[in-house]
Amino acid sequence: MSDGNGGCGGAGGTESEARRRFLKLAGVTGTAAGAAGIMGSNGVLSALAQEGDGEGVEIEDLQGQMPIEDRYLRIAVLATAKAAQLHQNYFGEIGEAEEKDSQNLLTEVDTEAETLIRETIKEELGDDFEDENHALYGEEQGGQLEGGYVWIIDPLDGTTNFSKGIPHFGVNIAVTKDGELYAGVMYYSLRDEVYVAVRDEGAYKFRSDGYDLVAEDSAPTELSVTDTEAVEDSFHGVGFYLKETANDFDYMGLWRYLFSYTQGTRLLGAAAPDLAFVAEGVFDTVSVKDLKPVDVAPEALLVREAGGTVTDFDGNTDLDSILAGSVVASNGKLHDDFFDLLEDSGKDWLTRPIDTLER
Repeated sequence: MSDGNGGCGGAGGTESEARRRFLKLAGVTGTAAGAAGIMGSNGVLSALAQEGDGEGVEIEDLQGQMPIEDRYLRIAVLATAKAAQLHQNYFGEIGEAEEKDSQNLLTEVDTEAETLIRETIKEELGDDFEDENHALYGEEQGGQLEGGYVWIIDPLDGTTNFSKGIPHFGVNIAVTKDGELYAGVMYYSLRDEVYVAVRDEGAYKFRSDGYDLVAEDSAPTELSVTDTEAVEDSFHGVGFYLKETANDFDYMGLWRYLFSYTQGTRLLGAAAPDLAFVAEGVFDTVSVKDLKPVDVAPEALLVREAGGTVTDFDGNTDLDSILAGSVVASNGKLHDDFFDLLEDSGKDWLTRPIDTLER
């Protein structure tokens, strides 16, 4: 449950509310509340299964609530909401994280959230999961990226932030149809803000209340990128998450330039919300390197539907190139400027006095 500043309140009432909302979404009655407070060796879902003997509580149908009416988008929103409530319930409670590889952490919340998402998608689709040739590809449980419909899932983007108590992380789900991005959702967990897009239907943001999912007093906002044209007036997000990126002298030199000669740069530690901020008009550009399909897929659609441009670092726009995980998202007007700077950059941009880099 987010407080007014986007953080997670520490009061007992707030924590109880988060648990209750998670239980509501998970379909468990209040009699199971005690079990939800324990992250045991079998995980949250096992605890709920052991303790929750009452009837499940169903979420009201999202028909008529969403800014875009689409079956697959509704399912994706429901699935991300369940994962986000799990985040809220355990934010600040996870003191340890497993290291999957260098600078890449894993918590039990990641794995439990992905299980929730997968089960929700399959349950909501029913027989259509097989009949329509759906496939799942997740950050933690893998899968396949081929099928009539492919659901690309990141149950917790920004795990390091989550485990360190930094309130900047979210849930990502993209749906591809016949090899093209079709729908995307990024649920900004602690703020209960939901970013959604469907191909050729635009991109929107709304606030969730965790019950009907679309808060009654939340009027969806259509997203639009900025109209910034001059580099010196621009504001940028950057993302380098592996130490190998530090050997990319062109990118690191570009970052030094942007840091010095624009309104600023931010490395916030979670690519999904960072990229969604381009669609919202917060950042003029966001560039991220060496990530995975689950980190960038929904946001590529969000930014494009909000009027922006998304490519890889070679300027390619096709889905395979985007899913490789190194992308540049911009308001469109600054895209060429970004690549002009990248082309001019290099190792000498890291060693020369900064005043000599001004263009």
